[in-house]
Amino acid sequence: MERFFLEHNVMKDRDSDELGGRVNSDSEASDDEEEITDQVHSVADPTGPWAQKAVNSETWGKPTRGYHGGKARNFSSANTGPKGVINDYKAHKRYQKEEVSDLLDDTFLAQYSQMRMQQMQDTARSRTVFGELEYISPEQFVALTSSTSSKEGSQSSGDTSMLVHLYHPENYACGLLNTQLELLARKLVHVKFAAIVAKEADASIEMRDLPVMLVFCGQQQETIIDVAQRLDGEFTLERVEAFVHQQLGL
Repeated sequence: MERFFLEHNVMKDRDSDELGGRVNSDSEASDDEEEITDQVHSVADPTGPWAQKAVNSETWGKPTRGYHGGKARNFSSANTGPKGVINDYKAHKRYQKEEVSDLLDDTFLAQYSQMRMQQMQDTARSRTVFGELEYISPEQFVALTSSTSSKEGSQSSGDTSMLVHLYHPENYACGLLNTQLELLARKLVHVKFAAIVAKEADASIEMRDLPVMLVFCGQQQETIIDVAQRLDGEFTLERVEAFVHQQLGL
């Protein structure tokens, strides 16, 4: 027992250097621990070196450069943190793709519209303009009914629409119809309007069947005998024009 207490007192009285120089005293050890603690910060510690910088809500997520053309988009975000930044980046890339898509769509539509306009203008210039009701002879009637080509022969029969009115000079309904056809010919200038005395075109046609209309549309030909019935006896410009549009599919 005496030996134990003797050794204990000796260990207590030994210099710190003899103990390996690890600590000088209990107070020094405590100070060292506090110093080390001060140097180590938790990730969650808002005062540590990993503290996230405050986000400026006025500038965060907005593009740093302007876009010329296209539709303007107001891209903004209030997301923070790594996941928020990633989501904002993906959303920003989607907006950029939409900007490019809008520019491509606008350019394509402008080019397509210009091309279609040019095609329609070329087609209009290539079509023959008639613009009048032509009173024809039997020889002209044969030529027209055998081929619906234009006056200059520059168009094929499939390109020309034509109406031939078989009339009688003393028939009142025929006179009214010719008057309206003369007006329509000035309006529908790409349609060939012609009129011939019925007996000169076909001797078998009866007076009571008049007026008779021959309709040529593309390669199709139709003979309409009941013109007065289809017009309900109203030979007005509106009724005749609607009838012509229906027959030619205009």
